[in-house]
Amino acid sequence: MKKLEPEMPEAFIEDFTARAAVLADVYRALSKPEIATQVLAGLVKRDPVSHGAFLDTLDPDRWPLGRLDLCMRIPDYIRREIASPPRDVDVWVLRSPLKPDEEWRVFLIGWRNRRRGNDTSSRSGPVFRGRNGLLPMGIRTIIPDGPYQDELKAAGLLEPAFERVRDVFEVDWPTGGYVTLCLPK
Repeated sequence: MKKLEPEMPEAFIEDFTARAAVLADVYRALSKPEIATQVLAGLVKRDPVSHGAFLDTLDPDRWPLGRLDLCMRIPDYIRREIASPPRDVDVWVLRSPLKPDEEWRVFLIGWRNRRRGNDTSSRSGPVFRGRNGLLPMGIRTIIPDGPYQDELKAAGLLEPAFERVRDVFEVDWPTGGYVTLCLPK
């Protein structure tokens, strides 16, 4: 094996490739409509027999962290990777870098909007520019829609960006507290 830079322990590479092999099996199996239907129905009905039968087809003992760990992760993988593919959303972010007087204007605009009861709950997140071949802009402050954003925009303190999001549907998937799906019969 060719030496990698930076140096990576061989055990780490083995663990990573073992997980990837099992996940490849998960996706290959879920690409068959009859299996996908069975798995999704089993998750919605919280049917441990159906869930266990799917798990058995994957040879879960190959999973480096064990059968129970893989069993609890499958619903999360399904929800995150299959049920909610990523999409790009238009957002407005604080320009970067801001000059000291511009930072002060952001503060004053936020203060005025909070006093008026407007939403000033900004958040940080990775954003991009360009629709095709997204160009990373880094972690930036995303400003919510509304009067606060309008005032910052009018002051020339914002720039447009895209945020990659996933629509995680609020379905009570059997994860976390629903380990009963994964316990031996």
